[in-house]
Amino acid sequence: MSSSEMPSPLPEPASLSPTQVPPVPSESEVPTSEERTLAMLAELLQLFSWIIGPLIIFFVKRDSKFVRFHAMQAILWQAALFLFYIVFFVVIIAGFVAAIPKNGSPPANPSAFPFVILVCFYGFAGLVWLATLVVAIYFAVKAQSGVWASYPVIGRLAKKIAGV
Repeated sequence: MSSSEMPSPLPEPASLSPTQVPPVPSESEVPTSEERTLAMLAELLQLFSWIIGPLIIFFVKRDSKFVRFHAMQAILWQAALFLFYIVFFVVIIAGFVAAIPKNGSPPANPSAFPFVILVCFYGFAGLVWLATLVVAIYFAVKAQSGVWASYPVIGRLAKKIAGV
C-alpha cells in the first residue's frame, strides 16, 4: 500500500459534524488584560458581596466570553451555597423541634442536643466559608492568568449558561 493510499488516522476538520466539535472555547482566544482583571474581580467579589458583585460584572461585560464564564461560575457557586445553607438551616430547625418535649413538661434529663447542633452548624458553616475562600482565591488566580479553569461540578453548567 503506498503512502497516498493509506487512510488518514485523523478526520479532516471539515468532515467533523457539529456534535463532534467540543463546546470548549479555543485556547487561541487569549483574553485581554482588562478581561482577565474583570474575571478575577468576579471571582474575588463573591467573598465580599455574595452574588451581587459577580452578577454586576456578568452584565457589564457581556461581550467577553471569558468574563461571562468566570462571573457565571461565581454566581452559580454562591447560589449553590445559598441553597445548601437553606437546607442545612431547615435541618437545624427540625433538630430543635425534635428536642422539644411532646407532653409540654420540661424534660427530666435535659440533653445537650440543641447545643451540639449549634456548635456543629457553626463549625460546618466555618468550613464551608473557608472552602469558598480557597475556591475564590484559586480561581481568581487562574482567571488573572488567562486560564479557562472550571469549577469541578458547576463548570459545565456555567459554560452552557454563559454561552461559551
